[in-house]
Amino acid sequence: MNQWEVFVNDVKELAEDTDLELTIRTLNPGLHKFTYKRVKCQVSTNLKKHVDQLQVRLGRGQLSNNRFSIQVLDEVQRMPAKYL
Repeated sequence: MNQWEVFVNDVKELAEDTDLELTIRTLNPGLHKFTYKRVKCQVSTNLKKHVDQLQVRLGRGQLSNNRFSIQVLDEVQRMPAKYL
């Protein structure tokens, strides 16, 4: 189980059971803690629906009480392949 965090202006941006494109960061302990990824994912307020957990922070970094489960479907490349 991975733990992720996302920054949003409003929790309503996290629509359930739709494919979303979000920038998330890992909260797993270790050397690569706080690394960011751009992903396509699905979220749910049912914490047991997906294996990974998502914590939400609002615009100024306030931790929201809302918790979600998340399933990462694919990682989105941020740079064109010719520059990699």
